Amino acid sequence: MANQEEVEICSDLLEVILSYVPFVDLVSAADVSRSWGCAVASSLRHHNKPMPWLILHTQGKRNPHATTAKAYDRRSQLWVSIRKPSVKYVAALRSSHSGFLYMLSPSRFSFSSDPFNFEWLHVDPPLVWRTDPIVARVGESVVVAGGACDFEDDPLAVEIYSLRERSWCACESMPGIFKESAASQWQSIATTAEKLFITDNKSGLTHSFDPATKSWSEPVVLNPGQPVSHFNIGSSSIGKLILVGLCRIENVERVKIWRFDPEDFSDYEEIGDMPSEYVEKLRSECFGIPSMKICASGNVVYMYNPSEVEELVACELSHDGGCRWWTVRNAVTREDMMLNQLVFSCSEVGIDDLRRVMKREGGELGGAAESFQPLPRRI
Repeated sequence: MANQEEVEICSDLLEVILSYVPFVDLVSAADVSRSWGCAVASSLRHHNKPMPWLILHTQGKRNPHATTAKAYDRRSQLWVSIRKPSVKYVAALRSSHSGFLYMLSPSRFSFSSDPFNFEWLHVDPPLVWRTDPIVARVGESVVVAGGACDFEDDPLAVEIYSLRERSWCACESMPGIFKESAASQWQSIATTAEKLFITDNKSGLTHSFDPATKSWSEPVVLNPGQPVSHFNIGSSSIGKLILVGLCRIENVERVKIWRFDPEDFSDYEEIGDMPSEYVEKLRSECFGIPSMKICASGNVVYMYNPSEVEELVACELSHDGGCRWWTVRNAVTREDMMLNQLVFSCSEVGIDDLRRVMKREGGELGGAAESFQPLPRRI
């Protein structure tokens, strides 16, 4: 009707309505008007806060080694496709802590740390050639440690690439105790703003490295007071590092999560004990749970069995010590797993990050690839 007035939705009601809208659709909602933009921001703060996204990268095993990416948004419980140009092939794609991706060849070192890994920096490789080094970004430094070939003079060599000076420098080598295991496959790492922490998966032996002083700490063995057979560490927003341990208690495999102060390795607080039905999700038919990988960012940690990655177990960590558990089915088929290398990363994503992706030439977030409705369970 010509004289019908437009009905304005009150701000409180609009915020609640927007809390049910998929995160990727909030960008367009925020651009409707200034009041809608404020409602979106308020809804994200008070009603349905964003959670770190799990991102699945695939890289073809055959030439041209094309890459694709899909992201799982826990807030919306949706897998979405990230349509972007394929990353120029340098070497096998690998992930480090959180959302840091890299490729290393004898002629090139390429890496990316933005939430969706759109921005890549291609630089000369470190002076020492390495096959499986430990790689991590700490502040404005990228640390490359160990993983050198047997014919190198120093298999424990450490080099730092300065993002400010755009150059490499050699540092104090890794402690000699890492001589037989100075490769990423045997280690778990975590970072703070100032330091890199490296933990041996089997023993829990831990050293920290300070890029500012280019030196290593004395060794510490992680000991939460329970029999841990496989150690994984990670960074989190709950104020401390986390330890995810595979335990065998009374002949029953358990997965537990502790948080600890990286400046004081004597105080461990248990904050999570994975329900048995989720532990079964990590078990393979032939080998049980021989090892486990984690991918952590913000207050969420994803855990998976690297030999069978059809389903991942996730845990939301709260500052008061509680946990919520759920599972996420892999977004690619078993056939795709045979043809591609799978790499997981985890990133905190804000609406500004989404807006940059959607406005970028050649890149956008696609529609839902698969939807899941698992209800988190508070333990």
